[in-house]
Amino acid sequence: MTKDVMPAQVMARRAPLIGALTGIRAVAAFWVFLRHFRTEIIDALGPGPVTQAIVHISSAGYLGVDLFFILSGFILTYTHLETMTTRYSWRTAVGFLWLRLARVWPLTAFVLMLFGAYFVFQAVSSGDPSFLSQADPARLVVHLTLLNGWFAAPLDWNGVDWSVSAEWMAYLTFAVGVVALGRFATVASRRAMISIACLLMLPILVVGFSMQDDTILLFSNDSYVTSPAVLAIRVLSEFWIGAIVALLLRRYLGAAAEKPTGVWRLPVPTLTAVAIVVVLLGVAYADPLANMRAGAEEFHSGVDVIAPTESIIVLPLLVLLIASLAICPRDPLSRLLGTRAFVVGGRASFAFYLVHPLLIGAGLLVAGRLGALDGPPLLAVGIGTAASAWLLAWLLWRFIEEPARKLLRRMLPPSVSV
Repeated sequence: MTKDVMPAQVMARRAPLIGALTGIRAVAAFWVFLRHFRTEIIDALGPGPVTQAIVHISSAGYLGVDLFFILSGFILTYTHLETMTTRYSWRTAVGFLWLRLARVWPLTAFVLMLFGAYFVFQAVSSGDPSFLSQADPARLVVHLTLLNGWFAAPLDWNGVDWSVSAEWMAYLTFAVGVVALGRFATVASRRAMISIACLLMLPILVVGFSMQDDTILLFSNDSYVTSPAVLAIRVLSEFWIGAIVALLLRRYLGAAAEKPTGVWRLPVPTLTAVAIVVVLLGVAYADPLANMRAGAEEFHSGVDVIAPTESIIVLPLLVLLIASLAICPRDPLSRLLGTRAFVVGGRASFAFYLVHPLLIGAGLLVAGRLGALDGPPLLAVGIGTAASAWLLAWLLWRFIEEPARKLLRRMLPPSVSV
């Protein structure tokens, strides 16, 4: 069903775009990029207090994924709760899951093929066939089924798509749990919703504080093998926190939303973003529990590159940031994130997230061949790498992700309302 012939009632049900929540996706994706580029930042800028502060914030870039998880629960509840609970059936659940697959699977699969081609290129260009061992066919199948994050394994193929697998787990719970969520929305008080959201934060906070530094809420202690139990706790708790926050704010969302009053008239998003930076720096400079993994490299050129897992203490602030961005459109940060550049970046953020490790690898190859291993030359390569990653991300969004999503969406029968 094309947009031109889409029934008017379906068009009317579509939730209005919240520009700032699209723009924040670009920031979250780039934060992850900085995490993976932090040692090059040190080589480019040189050691020093300013570099150390930048690296501390970059090292915590794994929390960009947590922003995605919270935002996903919020947006899916905001977008689908009413339509899915009005006439819920197994067809509704299957239709929802089909739409989520249409959103994430085609691009995930395409980028996996790009990684396979890159492994072959490495083998041919270097003459070293050992690079081909990275292209394990059995593991490729696991990635293509979006189950790679459900089992303990080292990161392989596209190492960042573990989060797509984790999101798929959350989508499955939402397809069934949306019925209970809808009922919860009709009977629970605001105080109860806030209490449940706070309780959902406890598991990941407790687990995060118990893990060794720089396991980044991903790896098992003393290893580089993923911990599926931690991933499940992480994604499900954060996803459903986002869903409950959407319920809390539903009176302020949509075309008929009430005007926020009281504290929401303050620049809450901007103040929250500043608080996030302050807390992250405070935790990094005064690590409350130095708990290093055996063999982990803590310093690069004398600069600390380890992210304390206690950084997860900013989780309540991440939740507040998303909530306030949704209902404070006049805030300076909200205005900035709602600009066209950030909204376009947000739309291409999934592609950027998936493809940025490939571009970082290519950028470092270029830097090595040019001898740009430190200082301004490496900084120039880094800027070029980031720009190239955004350009490729936009191309992938424009010509792979969006066309595939629209095609698969049109395959849904008209009778399925999601």
